[in-house]
Amino acid sequence: MSTTNPAATRPNQKTVWVRETRFGRWFLSTHTWYRYVLSQAIVDFKALLGERLPAQARILDAGCGQGLAFGLLAQHFQPAAITGIDIDAEQVKKAVNAASQLAIPCTAQHTNASAPTLAAESFDIILCHQLLHHTSQQQETLQEFYRLLRPGGILLVGESCRSFINSVPVRLLFRHPQMAQKDAQGYIDLVRSNGFVFGEQDVQTSRPWWSRRCLGMAQKIGIGLHNTEPTEILIVASKPH
Repeated sequence: MSTTNPAATRPNQKTVWVRETRFGRWFLSTHTWYRYVLSQAIVDFKALLGERLPAQARILDAGCGQGLAFGLLAQHFQPAAITGIDIDAEQVKKAVNAASQLAIPCTAQHTNASAPTLAAESFDIILCHQLLHHTSQQQETLQEFYRLLRPGGILLVGESCRSFINSVPVRLLFRHPQMAQKDAQGYIDLVRSNGFVFGEQDVQTSRPWWSRRCLGMAQKIGIGLHNTEPTEILIVASKPH
């Protein structure tokens, strides 16, 4: 899908993808995003994987943006190669530059994550971090991931839940497809319904400070203490052998 299609930028229409606001695209390049969201997710995924982390894995970073996760994946997962894909051509240009900085083979391509543009069973691990809530083609995207993973391959899903995406600050500053948002259980059901398997020990939910009302200050003064609904979820799933 072309990033110049104006329909792709109108969140009230049922579109494949809603492009982030200018603020959102800037925020995804900040130290705050890198340190408190992306880096933490990679560390948590590695902990959830434990001894299941494949040696010399072929990794797909789906929705790679400007490629900030490439270095983190190389550091923590020590893969044989990394491929990044993203639907935003502007971000892919930056990802290509990030890929060139790595010592291992790393490439970035402009494509829709739900499009069958890569060879079947090409990857040992697929990182799907903060991608699903940006697309209305969630089923199609997960079906494509299933096709791309080798038998026994691992899917890492990290998502912001509906309670956070629908909060006032996020709705004002960022853009997301309205009907695509799910709570934690919704994402669990979505991943399972597309053939992936995982247990309770493979799911981590949280409410990090940056996802809470007033960045957690409200709870510190006693407001909203009853609200314990997860705002973030990580799932380590696998394609059956």
